[in-house]
Amino acid sequence: MKTTRNAVFVVVLLLVATATAHAQQYPKATGHVNDFANLLTREQGASLNDELAAFEKKTTIEIAVITVPWLNNQSIEDYARGLAKEWGVGKRGQNNGIVFLIAPKERKMRIETASGARAILTDSRADQIHDNAVLPRFKAGDMAQGIIDGTHEIMRALDASSAPAAAERETSQAPQPTQREWTSEDTKILGYVLGSIAGAVLMLFLIVPPVRRLKARKYVLKTKGGVASRFAEAERTARSSDVKEETRKKLIKLKGEFSSIDQLTATSEGVDWLELREKLDSMDYPLSQIVSDMKREIAFAEKARREGPELLKKIPGMIEAVEKKLAEGKSSPKAVKYLEEARTQYAQVQAQQSGMTMTDWVILYLILTSIQSNTANAESAHQYANTDHSNDYSSRSSSSDSSPSYGFGNSGGFGGGGGFDSGGGGSSGSW
Repeated sequence: MKTTRNAVFVVVLLLVATATAHAQQYPKATGHVNDFANLLTREQGASLNDELAAFEKKTTIEIAVITVPWLNNQSIEDYARGLAKEWGVGKRGQNNGIVFLIAPKERKMRIETASGARAILTDSRADQIHDNAVLPRFKAGDMAQGIIDGTHEIMRALDASSAPAAAERETSQAPQPTQREWTSEDTKILGYVLGSIAGAVLMLFLIVPPVRRLKARKYVLKTKGGVASRFAEAERTARSSDVKEETRKKLIKLKGEFSSIDQLTATSEGVDWLELREKLDSMDYPLSQIVSDMKREIAFAEKARREGPELLKKIPGMIEAVEKKLAEGKSSPKAVKYLEEARTQYAQVQAQQSGMTMTDWVILYLILTSIQSNTANAESAHQYANTDHSNDYSSRSSSSDSSPSYGFGNSGGFGGGGGFDSGGGGSSGSW
């Protein structure tokens, strides 16, 4: 059953994937924060905009935070790059712009860095930001906090990296003291100082390592009991049949590493307590992540069993309703493709049901929600093909529920920077 489920996961992912086309329509910048998808409250947007304006004044680095209702049939990378060039994010000549783009409809995000900022905010650092600060919030349904946390992490990474350069500039500009000739008295003083330092270093060499090892030993012996309890609780959770085998194997592997530590502490002979402390601390995050994954898998399985049967009843009606809509108006190849994928997936559901002695709702629910998404996408694509969208953003900005305009403060707009084509970089993610 586990092998079948994993195979179906792959099939579902392949069926859900779709091609995208390029478009050239972009909204106009309203400030450092441009919440066109209305994911932030007005207070959150205004506060974040003020932070970014102050950050620009401090570092000259321009960060644009943008949410859009959809990507106009572009990839998240092309849209972020095109928008960055259209707005000129970054200072001219410095190419130090950053674009943080979120597209909730496509469930995608992008941190785009210009060439002048890439050495500071590397692609790997951007990966860490969206993996650790943004995506967990998005997956939990708290998109506003994910945007805020991600922006703060971007600023923190850029500010920490630019601080040494600023300190160096201040040092180079400081007045230099006048020099005097070296005397024999200076030599004596230097000898006393060096002798004192050597003595202090020797004392530290003799005393500090044993003290550190003693502290590490106490820490390990005190902490391992709590870690053992966490592993025991995790193992009880892992007994659920709803936990994926892959997640269970991760727990078993990590528990094996902990058991080796437990065995070493039992002997207390020839133990490197400093190394054990480091290993013990390194288990905290992966163990927490595994427990979180197991709970999420169990919750998803319960949801699948609860909502799956009702959704299965609705699917034929969904497909039929979309078929009727597509029969009217201008034909859209993209809408037809979405509909065909939905039909194929429904046939797969029927085949899965006939081959199961007991319905695996985790497998079926994944396919059913994908069918639901494909029918909705088919309807949206058909509607788009039969509607004039040339003024989407201009009409949005004049409507009553338009994105708030937070402004640029005293700068008046972005600085006309470039560097997003050659030498730029970034990181993309989805949830």
